[in-house]
Amino acid sequence: MEAEMVKVSLILALAGLCVPVSPALAGSAQPSDTVRIVLKFVKHSPTDGPVARFDPASCPSCTAVTTPLFNAENARETVIALNVPRRRSLELAFQGPREAVRRVILEGGDLPFRDEAGRVVVQVPPVAADAVTAAEVATHIVEPGMVLRFEHADPARRAGFYATGPFPEVQRRAANVLEFAQREVVRELGLGEQVEREHLGRIQIMGFDTNAPHGHTDAPPHMHMHLRWPGNTGTQIGHYYIGAGGLLTHNQVGVKDIPGRERRFGRGEPFTTVGPNGRGVYTHRITGEGWLELGRAGDVPCLIRPADGAGFQSGATIRCAGHPETHIRVEDDRSRGVVTVATGAVTEIFRYDTDTGALISPAAVTPPGPSVYQDEPTSPTLTRGSAMSTNR
Repeated sequence: MEAEMVKVSLILALAGLCVPVSPALAGSAQPSDTVRIVLKFVKHSPTDGPVARFDPASCPSCTAVTTPLFNAENARETVIALNVPRRRSLELAFQGPREAVRRVILEGGDLPFRDEAGRVVVQVPPVAADAVTAAEVATHIVEPGMVLRFEHADPARRAGFYATGPFPEVQRRAANVLEFAQREVVRELGLGEQVEREHLGRIQIMGFDTNAPHGHTDAPPHMHMHLRWPGNTGTQIGHYYIGAGGLLTHNQVGVKDIPGRERRFGRGEPFTTVGPNGRGVYTHRITGEGWLELGRAGDVPCLIRPADGAGFQSGATIRCAGHPETHIRVEDDRSRGVVTVATGAVTEIFRYDTDTGALISPAAVTPPGPSVYQDEPTSPTLTRGSAMSTNR
């Protein structure tokens, strides 16, 4: 582990992202007999006030988490954070009317619950590690070597930095477009296939949360595209900040689990993401206008510019050498749970669970029957099968 930390810090120091650090700084936490969980009680209908309050008598070894923003209360849900015994099958009771609760969610899934003597009793499975993401509302779109995390900015859930003041509707719409514009460049240049083929990790494209789930304030408004290294340590996380007009202002980069200085990249300054092999993978550059260049390291980049010349909130135009110009528009209908993405002449529809953001549209083709010849898959997300009956 120490040798790996030295290798990682040296790679990133050479890339100008941080200074070498002592491996002693990278210790791991000691095992604990408790874990932290977050339960989301989805309300049957929008209402003020909590629909559940933890009854400590149901679990004397459980304690409430008081860390700011781990608990939440809004018209859509009551979110409760607890420390519970590790790897124990529990039934936790909560004061509140059963009829007011429509769902109870832990991480990305539902938990069974029932009414018992006027309390909501929730069956909690054995939990081995902290499980705190239930309050997130984001849709994940997975492709070879890449995952796009699309956050749904719901004013009813606003919290943390965004709890008061003007809601960042323009910046969120701009982030929506920039996420899918980067996805299109990744696809056109084959970056996802490259990082998967070379075992460099996975590209993650993200925007920003406006409801501060599990204390993630995610502010000011920004978007990401970073390469998650295997094992995570060494991942360079850029924050491409979005101004009030929907244009990019600067990029602030830090390195996961490597103490050291963050670095700011202003307009006109390129930032190259480095892989765990020590080589550059792709380069971002915010232009003087607040547009975005993105390309394979060392190659001519693609240009992503606002469709109307003002801000990215209304759409984007992508120009890559050797590829036709492409226009991107994105709409998120939160009431119906539908994201519509127009990429040139192609319109994609992504349907999602409005309580969690989980993708409910089909995400993969069901493999054909076992008698059909299939090549060995090149990716865990791709399976190729012959559609020709003569090849059976």
